Amino acid sequence: MKQQQLFSVFSLAIALPILTFGSPISFKVPLSASVFDVEEKTEKFQDPKEYTVAFWNLENLFDFEDDPNNPGDDQYLPTNEWDEDRYQRKLDHLAKAIVSMKTDLLAVCEVENRRVLEDLIAHPDLVKDEWSIVHRDSPDRRGIDLALLYRKPFAESGESTLHPIDIGEGNISTRGILEVPMTLDGIPVTFLVNHWPSRFGGAEESSPKRKAAAAVARSIIDDHLGGDSSAEIILLGDLNDDPWDSSVREVLKAVRELRAVTHPSNTAPRKEGQKSYSPRLWNPSWRFANSTDNGTYYYWNGWCWNCFDQIIVSSGLLDGSGLQIMKDSINVHAPDFMKDTERNAFRPARFRKFRGRWEEGYSDHFAVKCKIAVSQPSINDQESD
Repeated sequence: MKQQQLFSVFSLAIALPILTFGSPISFKVPLSASVFDVEEKTEKFQDPKEYTVAFWNLENLFDFEDDPNNPGDDQYLPTNEWDEDRYQRKLDHLAKAIVSMKTDLLAVCEVENRRVLEDLIAHPDLVKDEWSIVHRDSPDRRGIDLALLYRKPFAESGESTLHPIDIGEGNISTRGILEVPMTLDGIPVTFLVNHWPSRFGGAEESSPKRKAAAAVARSIIDDHLGGDSSAEIILLGDLNDDPWDSSVREVLKAVRELRAVTHPSNTAPRKEGQKSYSPRLWNPSWRFANSTDNGTYYYWNGWCWNCFDQIIVSSGLLDGSGLQIMKDSINVHAPDFMKDTERNAFRPARFRKFRGRWEEGYSDHFAVKCKIAVSQPSINDQESD
């Protein structure tokens, strides 16, 4: 053992001058200590705290009671076999899926009212997590709304706003965009929950409606970034368009290339006298959009997958401080129990009546999720405090 120690010290004495290419060095070891007792003086950082953020289209989560002010709920009544038992089974399935997501914040769409959300978070599988609700009634003609479910350490930091979308001729009968100011461990972050107009009538014919939604979202984001170019904003939702469609790529300016977002030419604050400031956003959803056999929604008539459900972030979540998106963490949440059969392309197992028969799955969309990290101070900094 002593011979090994002597050899190690001798090797170290020879190696150090070589490693420093002849530069003078100072290597001091207290006389009372051996060389093996000297700790490497590198700065230590705590592992960052990570939290999961998700979005899921719940596919027509209606209660079973008639709301005379909402004609859109008429097909979800006991007269159409949407009774209390079937409603409860829907809640059972949604709760099981949410538990499997292991998420701390869940943005949702296609909910009839606040009551269905209260029933959901009161489910025995979810009640222990003490979820909170952000919900606003929308003017949608089918009576479906946007909402946000969250639990600590997420917290609301202000009043939420439902921004209307004019989809033509003064028509605002669509979901709008739900803006929710929040904090995570005391760090401000804004969430924008989206459910853009559908492709009903054809993708091209309905495209202007989704571009109108994208323009509203872009305006909200620019308002924030105009005041603080490093503001942390997370847009998530069912956009009814893919990442490469013009509503997302051109109007929203959400791009695939990370460098195009983090480059100083994009992140620099607005210059004095500049009329507009509209920097690009990063769309990590391309990560699961690269495969023809992967997506969040399966369009049966076209025999193809779509990546309608996306998470998009501002450059503030890429700058190394505050909240940061874990770049490779975004994925489609599609456990086997939420999938249909191989014959049906392993698409999302939906919950609906089709050709006279009930399919009691989960939703016609898979969820998407990612991880957000909270930057932590070094151990040395904490000790000095």
